[in-house]
Amino acid sequence: MDDSEKAERPRNEPPHEHKGVVHSATDLFLNSTRMLVEQVARAGGAGAQAVVPDAVLSSATRMLESMRSAVESAPQVGDELEIVLKEIRAKRLTIKAINAELAVLDDQLEILERSLAPLAAWSAQWSKVQHTLLHSLDLPEGEEG
Repeated sequence: MDDSEKAERPRNEPPHEHKGVVHSATDLFLNSTRMLVEQVARAGGAGAQAVVPDAVLSSATRMLESMRSAVESAPQVGDELEIVLKEIRAKRLTIKAINAELAVLDDQLEILERSLAPLAAWSAQWSKVQHTLLHSLDLPEGEEG
C-alpha cells in the first residue's frame, strides 16, 4: 500500500483485508491506542493527564482493572493440564502393568495346560479300559453263572 492510499483511508478504519468482528475490534482498539500514544508523545513532559480527558483515563483504568480481574479469575490451565497429563501417564503405566500380569498368567496357564495334557490322555485311555472291562465281563442274557 503506497502513501497516497494510506492518506485516503481514515486512521481508525480497518484495512479491507481484515474481516470479521474480532479483526475489526482489534484494529479499532489498536488505532485508538495508537492515537492515544501519539497524543501523549506530543504532550512531551506535560504527561498523559494534561492531554487525555479524565473520562478517557477513568474508562481506560476500569478496562484495565476488569482485564486484570478476568485474568486473575481465569483457571490455571497449565496446572490443570499438568494434572491431566500425570493422570494419563499413570493410566498408561497401569495398563502396562496389567498387560505384564496377563502375559505371566498366560504363560502359567500354557504350562499348566501342557502339564495336564498327558493326564487327560491317560484319563481318556483309562475310561476306555474301564468301559472295555465292564462290558467284557457282562454275560449274555441266556447264560448265568
